[in-house]
Amino acid sequence: MSKITVVDLGNYYIKYIGENKGSFSSKYTTDYQSYQESFQRVEIDGFITYLTIGEFSKEYDKTNKENFIPQLMYAICKANKEDVIKTNLCLMLPIMQMANKNKLLDIINKHKNTKLKFNGQDKNINIEDALILPEGYSSYFSLTKEQRQGDICLIDCGSRTINLSVFENGKVVKLQTVKLGSYDFYTKIKNIENKDYSEEDIQRLINNKIITVNPKEYNLFLNNILNAIKPYVNLSTYKVYWTGGTSLMLKDYIKQLKLPSNTILENASTSNADGALEATKKVWNNNGNK
Repeated sequence: MSKITVVDLGNYYIKYIGENKGSFSSKYTTDYQSYQESFQRVEIDGFITYLTIGEFSKEYDKTNKENFIPQLMYAICKANKEDVIKTNLCLMLPIMQMANKNKLLDIINKHKNTKLKFNGQDKNINIEDALILPEGYSSYFSLTKEQRQGDICLIDCGSRTINLSVFENGKVVKLQTVKLGSYDFYTKIKNIENKDYSEEDIQRLINNKIITVNPKEYNLFLNNILNAIKPYVNLSTYKVYWTGGTSLMLKDYIKQLKLPSNTILENASTSNADGALEATKKVWNNNGNK
């Protein structure tokens, strides 16, 4: 009987659900490490990729990421305990990249039977079936029955994109991606600071109180988001649910919006993966079989 593994390959964090549930940084490097046992790593065909250290990928299109397979295989190993892992796999793409889903499926099919070393331990990955869902849209399936009632708009705010999913009485009527995310905010803060920082440094420096961000910058960024989605949906006519890591960054300001119905999901950091798991249970009849 095949299991289900869900992997959300975010630009900053990768989330996974299988027997285990968790996340890890999207940073990676292929540079030589003199004491490799100290690092999280995956070795495929003799080639080692180190995870959670190094740099983030600058590639926007997930189907073109050079680190896609190592990070995917690492996530599958993190999600499952066995040395021989047989699983169905669900991944997600930004709505505007869904036209490339067959390209992604082709990449997966070429690696559906992979022998590797996970932190030095031999593993055998067998992907028996694969499904691609749109980001944001998949969060719908994590909502409660009550939350799904009526007309709703899901706003999934990530590091590179905002994915809009609009439902009317349970029927999807609009899916849209806007190229805007926390990376743009961090670029602005980096430019304001005018120091030798990278975008990837900014949140850590804010957390460590090395950088202090004027609250008006958060408000301005939230207004940028609202203006970017205004052509696609009138939020005042829907129950609005915010999700994604960027919505948590802006939560204090989102709560102040004067909308008739305005909620940040409790599982905002994992709702895509949570919803994808529920959706795929229906596709694969709860036990991994279609």
